[in-house]
Amino acid sequence: MSRVKEFDEAEVLDQALELFRARGFNQTSFADLTTELGVSRQSLYDTYGDKQTLFHSALKRYLDRAVEGLTRKLEDPSPVRQVIAELFERMIAGNCEGKSPGCFMVNSMVELAPHDPDTRALAIAHARAVEALFASRLSAAQRQGEIARTKDPIALARFLYSTILGMAVSIRAFGDRDSVRDSTRIALQVLD
Repeated sequence: MSRVKEFDEAEVLDQALELFRARGFNQTSFADLTTELGVSRQSLYDTYGDKQTLFHSALKRYLDRAVEGLTRKLEDPSPVRQVIAELFERMIAGNCEGKSPGCFMVNSMVELAPHDPDTRALAIAHARAVEALFASRLSAAQRQGEIARTKDPIALARFLYSTILGMAVSIRAFGDRDSVRDSTRIALQVLD
């Protein structure tokens, strides 16, 4: 007879996500996870596998939520420049408040992607998903006459994704929202 779990798997995964986001993979021990999540070592292993598998599960959850949020925002029928400006502003506000640990994806890319193929694969898949969302919205904006037809929506999408990555690193490193806002204003000019 199987045992009933004594914890909510989704809730524990969310808590692990925030712990990894704040400390990173290397600075979060399995002992930290068991202590802070309030779940026994064996229960964590049985449910999520090893620390790396738990980390990748948490990162995937974070990325899925990010893509869902981006999808909703890019479906906004407002002019594309306004939508992207609001997206940038939301990112600045969310990552500059209090002691935000920053973007979990960017933190993970910097810490692990160079030597962890699973993290790199998640990062690449996320990049392609985000770029596809931007390219679709930018193509629609071209059809509506908001963006010149001479502009390449795929190249613009890649540029916007790179801008978001750069913003996340700058916010994490400096926390200076004014300089990041200056960068976003210039980035938006590529849509003119």
